[in-house]
Amino acid sequence: ELWKRSGHYEAYLENMFFSNVDEREFSLKPMNCPAACLIYATHAHSYRELPVRLADFGRLHRYERSGVVQGLTRVRTFAQDDAHIYCTPGQIGSEVASLFDFIFRVYDTFGFERPVIYFSTKPEKAIGEDSLWQNAEAQLEKCLKDRGVDYTLNPSEGAFYGPKIDFVVHDAIGREWQLGTIQLDFNLPNRFDLTYVAEDGTEQRPVMIHRAILGSIERFFGVMLEHFAGDLPLWLAPEQARVLPVSDKFLDAARAVKARLTEVGLRAEVDERSEKLGAKIRDGELAKIPILLVVGAREAESKAASVRVRHRGNLGTKTLDELVATMTTTVRKRALNPWPEA
Repeated sequence: ELWKRSGHYEAYLENMFFSNVDEREFSLKPMNCPAACLIYATHAHSYRELPVRLADFGRLHRYERSGVVQGLTRVRTFAQDDAHIYCTPGQIGSEVASLFDFIFRVYDTFGFERPVIYFSTKPEKAIGEDSLWQNAEAQLEKCLKDRGVDYTLNPSEGAFYGPKIDFVVHDAIGREWQLGTIQLDFNLPNRFDLTYVAEDGTEQRPVMIHRAILGSIERFFGVMLEHFAGDLPLWLAPEQARVLPVSDKFLDAARAVKARLTEVGLRAEVDERSEKLGAKIRDGELAKIPILLVVGAREAESKAASVRVRHRGNLGTKTLDELVATMTTTVRKRALNPWPEA
């Protein structure tokens, strides 16, 4: 009944998984929006409370044809960094502008250049009256024009409940991936009879904004890993530094370097194998560790390490204080360059 009320049963049926239990028909959740509407409807709202923003990373299930399922980028079950914003008509512009800032900031952090933006309008299979669609499309297009961004019109490709703005990024080899989305919805608030008390005391319908920044978390992981070709920036790398003692007699000194790094929250390991230094360096490079720290007699004596940065080679000897300062600053700023001073 929930999916019939929301319109998914009418307009999204072929993408849903169903099961019959005790002569009742159930569906696995394909989208989070109906649940967000139920949460909003649990109590009355005043215009003073709006906008109400509800985030939901719940697992979703959508039927994808076997021919298009691929790795992490196209899957049948996934989590989405979903949120639904309930606001007054007068708040649409500021909320969408804030979402643009959010999306651009996140994509810049991961090294994706300005995304390609598509504006998608009413699809053939849609719910709601034409007047609601016309209003929603006009409002969303105004947001795009007010922002001053270039965009491409994508006719008849909106969500079944409202028009949308999609953000498409290019990975390191130029392939396009649709990630973020902002969708304007006047239909679901009507279907779920959502209201708020306006300043004049009358009950009004809120506007619903659906948004995702990364989109499918699984897809984003796949796109991000291919974009970096596995060379994750320092702040994101599971192992940020590997300490390489020149021989076993410098193990204690290497462990001391690791201890200093880990005590300030950095992720470091020691290669304690009885291998030649060249083999340890090669293995660290193959594992795509951003920073390799070599500890020999001179470094052990001066409480320092020789720094090797991936793709850039030896940067010379740095004291532990210099190591900590540079690495923690790089992580804090989420810089893409693992050793910005070089």
